Amino acid sequence: MERDRLLQRYPSPNGKRWIDLYERHDGRFYFQEFYEARDDIPSYGAETYISPGWTSGLYESAEAAERDLYKMIPWLSENSN
Repeated sequence: MERDRLLQRYPSPNGKRWIDLYERHDGRFYFQEFYEARDDIPSYGAETYISPGWTSGLYESAEAAERDLYKMIPWLSENSN
């Protein structure tokens, strides 16, 4: 099984959320959200972990995926001005 290749990571300003842009083995592209989550477990304590969020559809080019990504993610459009 071939793994998808990470092309770019777009972190949020606080570093607790990010979007990864990938290239699939078939030459198409997509992006996926990840975020830092925290659970407080009684009699154990706090547990922090990384959780995947939503995943985009497929794109024919990295540029097309990145265009949509900048439209959808507020912290990217704020930082690009």
